[in-house]
Amino acid sequence: METCERAEAEALSAWFATAAPDPNTAIGLWEENPHLPRRLQCGVAFDIVMADRSLVRMAYRLLAQYEQPLGPAVLFTNLRSAAVLVPVGTASRWNGLMATAKWPERQPRPACLSVGHVILVPSPRPVSLLAQWLEPPDDEQIIGGAPLLTSPVPLARCIAEAQAFLGPSKRPPLRRTMPAVRALLHSPQRT
Repeated sequence: METCERAEAEALSAWFATAAPDPNTAIGLWEENPHLPRRLQCGVAFDIVMADRSLVRMAYRLLAQYEQPLGPAVLFTNLRSAAVLVPVGTASRWNGLMATAKWPERQPRPACLSVGHVILVPSPRPVSLLAQWLEPPDDEQIIGGAPLLTSPVPLARCIAEAQAFLGPSKRPPLRRTMPAVRALLHSPQRT
């Protein structure tokens, strides 16, 4: 049984490594310290949808209620934001998916980031204080070397539904949070 678990963890590490700047070095570092967070490039193995943490939590509850597959999602513990890992190419159509959603004037719309952005994700066995998994990657559902990712169409619908349910008055604006998220995503750090 241990061999099977190890093989699944290796498959997940290999998938993470495809988005690392230097895959071989990254795998070596992760083998030495399996709790090391992963600094990964977007647009290689996945794109990310960035949104308010409360919206993502509610959207994931709705996705589960509608029996939609849940892919990995990260909560940034020192910020009020979250990132959902979605298939590569989602960024090119994300604005169209969100176009029909009514959005409060002073609330930023969820954004989809791709090439040119990076994200810090916790290890599969996290001890990080910076980020934690809302939904970890499921190493039992790796297909073709990649774990299941959240489908962007139902995600966009559930985020819009969550926004309508939560309303703008229950969450203060993210004006100060979004620059901090950008700084975190663009800061130079080790893999």
